[in-house]
Amino acid sequence: MKSIKDILPWEERPVGCKDVMWRYSKNPIIDRYHIPTSNSIFNSAVVPFEDGFAGVFRCDNKAVQMNIFAGFSKDGINWEINHEPIKFEAGNTEMIESEYKYDPRVTWIEDR
Repeated sequence: MKSIKDILPWEERPVGCKDVMWRYSKNPIIDRYHIPTSNSIFNSAVVPFEDGFAGVFRCDNKAVQMNIFAGFSKDGINWEINHEPIKFEAGNTEMIESEYKYDPRVTWIEDR
């Protein structure tokens, strides 16, 4: 398996840029039309996964209803995002049904 340093997309600091952090010059890498029904897509949760990356994305449809979708990429730039939202199931407690699904996070937990 490649190390994350081998696959992490990186772009050198633009000439003359004095910012601590800079954005990828070809942003956005995922546009609002990546899923046929979407009005907007927010990519706030991407992690190294197998030989590439996995992400969880908030995608608002054209009625501005929020849902969470899974996506995968080999290079962190070109993404395949599922067209069906993630289905959540209740565990030991009742889940609260909510129309608001936003700001997803993904956390690595040992080997799971």
